[in-house]
Amino acid sequence: MTEPTDEAIKDALTAISRRLDHELYALSESDLAAQWYFKWDERGGLAWNIYEFSDMLEMHKRRCRRWEEHHNGSMCVVERVRDKYLMPRIKEFVIELTQRRGETS
Repeated sequence: MTEPTDEAIKDALTAISRRLDHELYALSESDLAAQWYFKWDERGGLAWNIYEFSDMLEMHKRRCRRWEEHHNGSMCVVERVRDKYLMPRIKEFVIELTQRRGETS
């Protein structure tokens, strides 16, 4: 059995990256907005859920930014991503936190 070459590894990673970009760019705006993966973890407590929310928000922000830049250009992309994709999720999270006030971490 032969070992993979650096070139073969590079080609494979490039193909994976291109495929992921293609799939992302093919999404509609509503499909992109719906790709939100945070769910409150009842076992995790407040601190854990804040940590997980932050992680998911960052991942969502990066994907939305790439999609927005591809479809709508780089002008005002930060504001578009913030207003269209992030602020609704942050507001939902604030409501969740408010409802869970008094729970411990």
